[in-house]
Amino acid sequence: MTKVEHPYGTWPSPITPEEVAALPGTPQWPTVVGDETWWCAPDPATATVGLMRRTPDGAVRPVLGADWPVGNKAIGYGGRPYLATPAVAVFSCSRDQRLYLVADEPRPLTPADPEGVTRTNYSDPILDPTGTEVWVIRETLRLDAEGELTDPAPRTTREIVAVPLSGAGAEDPDALRVVGRSHHFLSTIRLSPDGNRLSWLGWDHPVMPWETTDLMVAAIADGVAVAPARVLGGDDVSVCQAEWADADTLYALADPDGWWNLFRVDLAADKPAATCVLPIEAECGHAVWRVGSTSFAVTDAGIVLRRSLGEEALILWDPDTGAVSDLALEWNEFATSVAATGGTVAVIASSPTEPSTPLRIDLGTRDTVRCLDRPAYPHEAWVSVPQRRHVQVDGGWQVPYIYHPPTNPEYRGPSDTPPPLLVDVHGGPTSSTTTSRSLSFALFTSRGYAVASVDYGGSTGYGRAYRDRLRHTWGITDVDDSVAVARALAVAGLADPAHTAVRGGSAGGWATLAALAHSDYFACGTVYFPISDPATWFDEQTHDFESRYIHYLVGDPEKDAEHFARVSPLAHAAEITAPFLMLQGLDDVICRPDQARRLVEAVEEVRPGLCRAHLEFPGEGHGFRKDETMAVCLQAELDLYASVLGG
Repeated sequence: MTKVEHPYGTWPSPITPEEVAALPGTPQWPTVVGDETWWCAPDPATATVGLMRRTPDGAVRPVLGADWPVGNKAIGYGGRPYLATPAVAVFSCSRDQRLYLVADEPRPLTPADPEGVTRTNYSDPILDPTGTEVWVIRETLRLDAEGELTDPAPRTTREIVAVPLSGAGAEDPDALRVVGRSHHFLSTIRLSPDGNRLSWLGWDHPVMPWETTDLMVAAIADGVAVAPARVLGGDDVSVCQAEWADADTLYALADPDGWWNLFRVDLAADKPAATCVLPIEAECGHAVWRVGSTSFAVTDAGIVLRRSLGEEALILWDPDTGAVSDLALEWNEFATSVAATGGTVAVIASSPTEPSTPLRIDLGTRDTVRCLDRPAYPHEAWVSVPQRRHVQVDGGWQVPYIYHPPTNPEYRGPSDTPPPLLVDVHGGPTSSTTTSRSLSFALFTSRGYAVASVDYGGSTGYGRAYRDRLRHTWGITDVDDSVAVARALAVAGLADPAHTAVRGGSAGGWATLAALAHSDYFACGTVYFPISDPATWFDEQTHDFESRYIHYLVGDPEKDAEHFARVSPLAHAAEITAPFLMLQGLDDVICRPDQARRLVEAVEEVRPGLCRAHLEFPGEGHGFRKDETMAVCLQAELDLYASVLGG
């Protein structure tokens, strides 16, 4: 078929905002449950998450009815919301945050919160040694006075509690027993195979878990963790996961050498000893944004773990021989939810041509079962295949990015004109982008736009030194790296420097505003639920988890006021000259609506109409969930780019 020449950005495309918004969300939290595989499945039509199972005959069906959405609000971003074994299953319900036993009609295991007094959630559940209790991380937030904003840190506590499976705790809060406490933040509670020890991760303000965490181990006596002691971590070492191999041995991912690599912790000796058993200059771990997230699993065949430097791989390491072999070779992105039982592994995987799906891998036969059939998609030829690239910047750093070229089976652009470019800046900012097949980006690439998603300095996957490039340079390094990527694509003839936009949400929204305020490279921008004023984005102005994050990203708000003003988009709102969109959820407690409103008001005072649309969405928080919300936002983006970039 001969393609018709048509200006970039104007190609007709069958992919619509409504279609993209209605797509099923990315599966989460897979688990091996005997001969079944379970996982969580987000549904944008209901803005909820359901618990699904695949049975041996290949049938996929819900575990719970539609009235039982799964999820919790642990540390603001959620945590592992369920435990499932062949004998028992429990889940936290996103509707009321209580813990329930899976049954024909779910039964509550934890009490309801007293209205207006506390808000409690439960995450990362495990089964106790007796099989009569679930041990879980309980997070309790004492609510502040009505209409007041106060620092959430002193009002929040976290502890490991035992919840009776009998349901006695549903009406009697005293039936829940505290098993252990240590730090302000807790994650990844694990019981040794003999039931005599408990391990967990902990950290305290003001550090974030990718700076310093402690791997704690305690003996279990009468159902209580006693004399907890740090066995790895501390002193600028981040431990992001630990799992038991036997009664005296833990495996852990830690970065004392600059990379999250695999360590073995021997507890049999008088003094615990930690040894790096798989030293490689590649990241095998992850930033802990969700309670109980995992990058490896201990199996009967060895350790299965994610390994990445750029594109990821799933590998099996044999602790007896040191041999490493690859698994799931057709896939190159693996979510931080690796789970295993015996010789079977469950992961969420994707690739440049495949959407995210749960996989079940038999380590004995190496058979890989796709738990969800690939959905038939009538517009596959319009979906761009991403390419991993990099550009060198000052200091010798290689900035990775992923380029999604314009793709349309019916149209091509003029040979003498490069395409308009959308630079996508991921949130976090301690996070990363992926080469996964993206229908969201296909909405733009199928119309003749190129998209570049940037792993700017501060991103994960490239070691601690690259991560720390963003320390105290937020609003500088992320902007400079994004501009460098755009310039490199322009030099290569793959992007039009005069028609380049920037877009992002949360920390990506901050970077978008900073790019518009501090750079003249971008013709327009789209901003989702941003931070605009770092001088107010801490303590009472955000949630507990990130309430001291600003110390890492910018500095001390009191001592470094000049630097705060220098990088603040709000302080430089008068210097924003490119049109932009502002899209904000009204229920966002992480980046509150005030951050967006004050920026828009400051710009409008100087340049009325420069903000093409400031849309606020009731019922939406940090990251939009409803399909109607996402469709409106994507259409607004298309309209902005058509009017500014041409199309």
